[in-house]
Amino acid sequence: MFKRVALPMVALAALTSVGAKAADLGGAALRGSEVIAAAPDYVDKWSGFYIGGQVGLQSQRNWGSHSDATNSTRPDGNGVQHYDFDYDYGKTSVSYGLHAGYQRLFNQVLFGVEADFEGPMSGISSSWYNSNPDFGVGNHYQQRLRSNWQGSVRARIGWVHNVKTLFYLTGGFAFGNFKACTILNDCQGNVGHVVKYTSTRVGWTLGAGIEHKFSYNWSARIEYRYTNYGSRNCFAQDACSVNANSSDIGNRIETHAVRVGVSYLFGAPPVAVEPIVARY
Repeated sequence: MFKRVALPMVALAALTSVGAKAADLGGAALRGSEVIAAAPDYVDKWSGFYIGGQVGLQSQRNWGSHSDATNSTRPDGNGVQHYDFDYDYGKTSVSYGLHAGYQRLFNQVLFGVEADFEGPMSGISSSWYNSNPDFGVGNHYQQRLRSNWQGSVRARIGWVHNVKTLFYLTGGFAFGNFKACTILNDCQGNVGHVVKYTSTRVGWTLGAGIEHKFSYNWSARIEYRYTNYGSRNCFAQDACSVNANSSDIGNRIETHAVRVGVSYLFGAPPVAVEPIVARY
């Protein structure tokens, strides 16, 4: 008889103790018909306007051909056509600049548009080339290139993992201002140049990157991009040909770049969502 009475009493005491502890913790005791749904821990930390800066290493490649007033090849007498000389050279230099953009997050998918601008880079030079003897007196030539500035306007699309990490692809229009020249026998200044011109070029760029949030406003990224600025001709009759007997054919520029950067997102995080209490 004692066991039959004692067991229900012990159970009642245990439930009372649990309820008391819940009250001590500041939580109201629940009725049997109430259920609390936890507040979602997902917060949009990406949507809005942002600005930032970046530094990186950029490998520039410049290649093409030089000819004479024919703006073309010349036969060597053995049935083979030649340019005066072909060039293909490159160098890796430090790049630096600013970026700004706007983006929106839809669930975990991000869409945005971004523009960036980078300053001058150190010049690059080819080795010395011997001219083709079929073009007359043999000379030594060197081709040089300098990037005065570069920029792009691109779309960004990505996927956000665990609220804070973005994996993205980017691509769009690229533009840059370059100074190209070919010099004869290591002369300096305008003397000895056979081709010399500055041109603004429009091309395309494509890349991918990872960006991580350290707070609502601040994030860091690492990105790779390939950029192609197309080709440019400087024919013998053009003003860029300092020597009317020289022409630069199919001068093409492309770059490979790895950049790291930081970005600041304007605004403040959304107000936290309160827990939902459902009664049944």
